[in-house]
Amino acid sequence: MTKPAFERDNILTPDDRLASARKCLALLEPEAGSMGDMESEFVESIQNRIDHYGVSERQLAWLRDLVSKYAA
Repeated sequence: MTKPAFERDNILTPDDRLASARKCLALLEPEAGSMGDMESEFVESIQNRIDHYGVSERQLAWLRDLVSKYAA
């Protein structure tokens, strides 16, 4: 049985995840006022930490979900 994407380590390189996360954050920035508290806090925390710690598969999946919810 296949694993969900956020459970498969090393599918994307850290640089690929970082690039994708930055693109998601750019799309979400104008939508920040429309988000709930938990969602906007998550986006803000990723923005503040991404350059130092990168982004995990699970965090990227959540960012992509937010893009499809708010920026699509």
